[in-house]
Amino acid sequence: MARFRPNLVIDTGDARGFVENDWVGRTLAIGDEVQLCVTFPCPRCVMTTLAQDDLPADPDVLRAAARHNTQWFALLARSMPVVGAYATVVRGGTLRLGDRVRLLGRTPVRRASAVLHAVKRAVRRG
Repeated sequence: MARFRPNLVIDTGDARGFVENDWVGRTLAIGDEVQLCVTFPCPRCVMTTLAQDDLPADPDVLRAAARHNTQWFALLARSMPVVGAYATVVRGGTLRLGDRVRLLGRTPVRRASAVLHAVKRAVRRG
C-alpha cells in the first residue's frame, strides 16, 4: 500500500481481483455521512517502482499491475496499468476506521460529465 499511497483502503471481504473497476460511475456510501462518486480508474506510472522510505526499488510492481489490470484511456489514447480509483466527494463528513461501506446506484450524469470535463482540461494543460 505504501507504493500506491491510497487515501482510503476498503476491505472488500471475499471479493477478489480489482473490484474497484466495477465501481466507476457509482456512489460509495461510507459510514453515516460520507458519499463518494467513483469517477475513473487510477492509472499508474513508474513512480510506484521507485524506492520509497523503507521500500527498495521494484520494477515488478508496475509489471504486475500491467499484467493483471490494464485499461484503455481514450483521453490519453493509450492503455495503462490501473490500481485503485479516483473519487469525488458527493457528501462530506467524518470517516472512522471500520465504517461500513455500501455501493449505491449510478451517479447522476451531470456529476460524471463535470468530472470528465475536468480531466480533459487537466490533460490539455499537462
